[in-house]
Amino acid sequence: MIEETYKMTELGYSLKEYRIRNNITQQELANLIGVSTNTIHLWETKMCRPSMGSLLILSDILHEPLLDIITKSKKIYK
Repeated sequence: MIEETYKMTELGYSLKEYRIRNNITQQELANLIGVSTNTIHLWETKMCRPSMGSLLILSDILHEPLLDIITKSKKIYK
């Protein structure tokens, strides 16, 4: 079985950059996705990663291709 590990540094930074580029606050983004502001903060500070469903919504809201967002997570296969 393949275990996936994610390095969140680039993903978290990119999510924040995309959000700011679209003039969206953490609160606004949280409301649009249906999560807490703390969740957005945790994603941006690399404490946890968004689910695939959240990534799909983020892609739409932030006008970024899903593949670009996913590749920022730098999948590593062990």
